[in-house]
Formats: sequence, structure tokens, C-alpha cells
Amino acid sequence: MNSFEEKVTAAVREHEMFGRGATVIAALSGGADSVSLLRALTGLRGEFGINVEACHLNHGLRGAESDADEEFCRSLCERLGVILSVRRVNVEQLRCRGESTELCARRARYDFFKDVLESGELFEERVLATAHTASDNAETVLFNMVRGAGLEGLCGIPPKRPLGNFSVVRPLIFCTRAEVERYLSSLSQDFVTDKTNLSDEYSRNKIRLNVIPELLKINPSAVETVCRMTRNLRLDSEYLGELAKKALESAREGKGWNADELSKLPEPVKLRAVKMILAEGKIEPSDARIRTAAKLLEKRSARYNPCKDRFFTIRRGVCFTEQIKQDFHGYNEEKFQNL
Repeated sequence: MNSFEEKVTAAVREHEMFGRGATVIAALSGGADSVSLLRALTGLRGEFGINVEACHLNHGLRGAESDADEEFCRSLCERLGVILSVRRVNVEQLRCRGESTELCARRARYDFFKDVLESGELFEERVLATAHTASDNAETVLFNMVRGAGLEGLCGIPPKRPLGNFSVVRPLIFCTRAEVERYLSSLSQDFVTDKTNLSDEYSRNKIRLNVIPELLKINPSAVETVCRMTRNLRLDSEYLGELAKKALESAREGKGWNADELSKLPEPVKLRAVKMILAEGKIEPSDARIRTAAKLLEKRSARYNPCKDRFFTIRRGVCFTEQIKQDFHGYNEEKFQNL
């Protein structure tokens, strides 16, 4: 086992990404990261006792190049003896009003991923493996930092997260992009290159192409250092999250929560508790919405309308979320009511 596969093994074991007998489906684009993921998983099948499959989504955004990427993935999987699921979509036709091409492509990918995961046998453990690396993690942390993110944003890319009833895992999360390239070189394994990744037109690409190289001049181990930092911060964030869950359990009153009790929590715990309440009420918990709702906790009665027909309400000292349908004029007088 080489050092690259040792890092993959360490990540899988530390974060308990899957059990023996699981089917691990590699999200395969044909790029260096995803190809190294597939090669590492197939090389470690015996070590982990897993079945390895792959899936590829042809977004149809780059014409003949997209088709060539699909053919490369088909050929690679055939050579490795790996079952490959393929879907072709037209992202431009799928876009909703106001939705960017990038967001629509991501939505299409995860719809595809869910379908692939759900296609397995009953009781079969199936997980999706994506090729996010330590370098991607560092880029994400920097991107979130310049946007003013809080602790959770600085935790970077989670090694494992839920996707419906399944899990998304990142076995390469300890590996740098340079290690990916060395690993593929040692295997004499080729890969495809998406030319859009070479343009600094997008913010994330600017960080990858301009900022990261400068940081590496200051500290050649900058990517690994960020990786260690995010592992430590993630532990802090998880601990605060557990405190918030326990606080909500303690403050539960009927279908809501005691607002006064929540208002007295330490600020980091209080904000997380409010975020959980908003999320449970299907309200996108942005920083501004969380802080606005948290300020209202000291009131006996209040109502806050953060989006469309969803409300954060405090009535007789109990806070909860509710849905109030607006009339055809686009508003409802009740939302302006002074409770």
C-alpha cells in the first residue's frame, strides 16, 4: 500500500465512512481527483471488503468535450471491471428562473446521485464517494472566510454528510492535489482536464490559481495546516451543536420552545438552537435571519416573517415556526399584527 492509499485508508477509518460489504459509488467526472478516487477504491476493495461502482453525469455544457469525458469514464470503468451508471442532461434547459448554470448543474448532479443510491437492493449499504481533497477543503475555507462565514464555514468540507437516507463520503479529504497527481503518475493513469478549471473567471478558481500558490510560498504545508485546523474546528462545532440540541430538548413546551429559557443561553449555543428551529420550520437559516430571530427571544410575543409564508413566532413566551398563507394581493394582514 502506497502513502496515497494509506491516507485514504486513514480517512475512511477515522470517519467510519462505510462498513464491510458496502457498495461505494464513486462520482466520476474523468478529472484527476475523481480518477484517483476510483483507482484508490478499487485498489482497496479487499482491504475494506467493499463493492465499488461509479456514476457519471454528462452535463452537456461543453459539447464534444463533455461527450469525450463520458467516453473516457466508460472506457476506464470497463478496464477496471466497475459498473458505471451514466446520465445525460441539458443543464441549460433544466435551469429555473434566476438559477445560475453552476447551481443548476449541482442540482442535476445530486438528483442523479440520489437516484443511483436508491437503485440498490433493500438493506444494502450504499454510499456516494466524492473526490474532494485537502486542497478543495483549503479553497473552501478561504472562500467562506472572505464571505464572512462563521465557525461552520471555517470547518470546510465535512468528510461525511447525510444525503437523504444515505451518506456522502470524501475518502480523499486528507490528500492534496499534488499527491493526487503523483499517485496517478505512479500508475501511468491518464485523466481528462476541464478547461473551465484553468480560467480564473470564477471566484473559487481565483483562489485555486492565485491565492493558494502564494500561500504555499509562505508555507509549503499550508494545505495540510488548514486540514488540521478544520479537523479541530469541526470538533468544536460539533460540541456546540450537541449543546444546542440538549438546550432545545430542555426548553421544549408542546410544539414549541420556551423563548426566555433559550434567550439566556450562551450566544454560540443560542444561535445554533435558533438555526435548528428555523431549519426544522423549512426556513433557510441565513446569518441575518438567525440573529434577527434570536433577538426576539426576550419578547413575550412577536412575529418575524423571514421568507414568503413562513414565520418565526413567539406567543405567550413560546417560540415556534408556522406557515401562514398569503392572500392573492401578496400579503396577509396577520403578518403585521402586533402580538
